[in-house]
Amino acid sequence: MFYQICDEIKKIPLKDVNTDSLTVGIISLEELENCYTQFGFSYLTLEECKNDVQHLHGTLNSYYDYLFGVVIGLNPGQIIKVQDRIGLYIKQNLLLIVIIEDRDDSTRFKLLDLLDNLKLDKMSQERLIFGFLERFICEDYTLLVDIEDDINEHEDRILERRLDNNFNNQITAIRKKLLLMDNYYQQFIAIGEELEENSIDIFKEENLHYFRIFSSRATRLCENVRMLQEYSIHVRESYHSQLDNDMNRIMKIFTVVTTVFLPLTLIVGWYGMNFTTMPELTWRYGYLFVTILSIIVAILCFIYFKKKKFL
Repeated sequence: MFYQICDEIKKIPLKDVNTDSLTVGIISLEELENCYTQFGFSYLTLEECKNDVQHLHGTLNSYYDYLFGVVIGLNPGQIIKVQDRIGLYIKQNLLLIVIIEDRDDSTRFKLLDLLDNLKLDKMSQERLIFGFLERFICEDYTLLVDIEDDINEHEDRILERRLDNNFNNQITAIRKKLLLMDNYYQQFIAIGEELEENSIDIFKEENLHYFRIFSSRATRLCENVRMLQEYSIHVRESYHSQLDNDMNRIMKIFTVVTTVFLPLTLIVGWYGMNFTTMPELTWRYGYLFVTILSIIVAILCFIYFKKKKFL
């Protein structure tokens, strides 16, 4: 599916594509196999599109008269499990989008939304590319706010001592998500810088600021992600600190209990020797004396630990 952009946006078939006019196309990988020679694209780029290796370090590479790269798209809410892969060909007056993997057809929706909102009187290839790439990150500020709220909630649970066994796994999942997003924005920073460099001289100098704006937005998002990564590390450390404090509190109680019973154990051992010369063995109030002595010792230990704020 190709669209020619002049005074109006006109849908055209492949055979009518003329790169003398600004054109944008979105095709499948199978369609690319049938037409890549028509546009003068290298067979190596076709093989790269077929490569099943998943990564989030996409960039653009310069060829003789065009730029090519495989771009990874993330779907909000399914960042870890669902990722889109598209091939991107940029030639003078041509933006060709190749759908390699896109389960929800989100890439096509992005392009159609772009075409519906184009201002034809101010249109240029640079602005077209900027508008398409910007749709991959324009809603991500909301996504980052949601992740920040999620981390905040975990921190509140620590402060309120509402911890559960899944807490550590949940924080780890958030950190994995942020790591993927960091790599995701890094790819767009690299793409924006490559476009701004204009190494094969297919863009107008006065329009390169669009790519600079795009790189700046991707950079700010990347910085926000790294801030959240540090925040999540802080929350995880707070969680482990809380566990350590709980363990220390339990160990303190055990220590106090052991210390209280230590003199009582001594008394029991002392009077358990049963020497015949021990006067308390034949004393009528011997048993009562030892009982009262043990209670007094326990009370004195309790008062001492309370005064020292061990309890």
